[in-house]
Amino acid sequence: MRICGVVSEYNPFHKGHAHQITEAKARLGEDCAVVCCMSSDFVQRGDAAILPKHLRAKAAVLGGADVVLELPAPYALRSAEGFAQSAVDILLGTGVLTDLSFGAEDADPALLKETASLLLEHRTVQDTLLHLKTGISYAAARERALYARVQERAAILQKPNNILAVEYCKALVRRESDVNILPIHRVGAGHDAGAEGEYASASHIRQLLREGKTDEALSYLPDSTADILKEAMDKSQALIDQSRLENAMLSTLVRLTAEDLSALPDANEGLDNRLLEAIRKGRSIEDICAQAKTKRYALSRIRRMIYCAYLGITKEESAAPPPYARVLAFSDKGREVLKAARKQATIPLITKPAHAFDLGGDARVIFEREALACDLYNLAFHCWKDLRWGDDWRQDAIYVK
Repeated sequence: MRICGVVSEYNPFHKGHAHQITEAKARLGEDCAVVCCMSSDFVQRGDAAILPKHLRAKAAVLGGADVVLELPAPYALRSAEGFAQSAVDILLGTGVLTDLSFGAEDADPALLKETASLLLEHRTVQDTLLHLKTGISYAAARERALYARVQERAAILQKPNNILAVEYCKALVRRESDVNILPIHRVGAGHDAGAEGEYASASHIRQLLREGKTDEALSYLPDSTADILKEAMDKSQALIDQSRLENAMLSTLVRLTAEDLSALPDANEGLDNRLLEAIRKGRSIEDICAQAKTKRYALSRIRRMIYCAYLGITKEESAAPPPYARVLAFSDKGREVLKAARKQATIPLITKPAHAFDLGGDARVIFEREALACDLYNLAFHCWKDLRWGDDWRQDAIYVK
């Protein structure tokens, strides 16, 4: 059986995501199983997901995935490079991966692998650091360094899906993995674009939901996802309005010291001091981000730091390799995958939270951090009083027939 990994956020799971899974299975054979590593309740762009992780995982399995693994918050809230490396490490840690599929604007395996190898070369790294000293962003510095090597082909890093695609390839190279890559041309609108035909970006769908255009938003989702989202909205368990979460975050941020901020991931180059000043002046998360943002410090980087501060995540926690693979949802075929993974996995495989009690050291710390993140996420729901503290310790993996 071919087992294909997919790194995802599914915020929410839409028709474009379903297309990617369908296409991967079509290319690799009908017996192929798809294993997703999905961000938990907080996502890489520096935000809270609109649906809890187990509901998003269920939607993914109903949409064609066979196993959904959790990417805990300390790794989901990393830069594109750290996010990709952590997710790939979890997928490789299952011991059963044969392929890795991802969307890309330029779905040329050779080009993506060549770009990844060039970016890892010492010369490119050094040139990137030199360009950083001019005050530009890391992304711009890296593109300039790459341009010096391959000229116009460096434009590959100007497209959002290509950026992550290259990071996935880098992650495989670092681990000296022989896993096959399967880039799939992205259909429809890009990450932050609108809609194109029956496809819309996740950000556009979230915006429609915030504007109250629910029917239009649901039209871009598979029926199974739409049903899950509608039910969650009826139960006040869809995080469309994040104002309640913002109040909780602000109450945490105003208590932080310079020492606290310096311990956050990405707290270097003076950004921790700049963020401290922005927190003292700002009156909303958006206001704090606007005051901290510069040409050098991207908005997404600042947002990730703010969410890490809210959740208590330190740079030491996020820098360490993921110590386990937690299963959020699985299908019948996924059960076969998990059976094989139990024999071949190089990291603990968790299908029941009770298994976490057997974890020690860093693994136990990360699981406890994720359980706390789940509680802090739940505070944003209007129905939070009906939810129990420590729910993450009680939620088994969801079996989807």
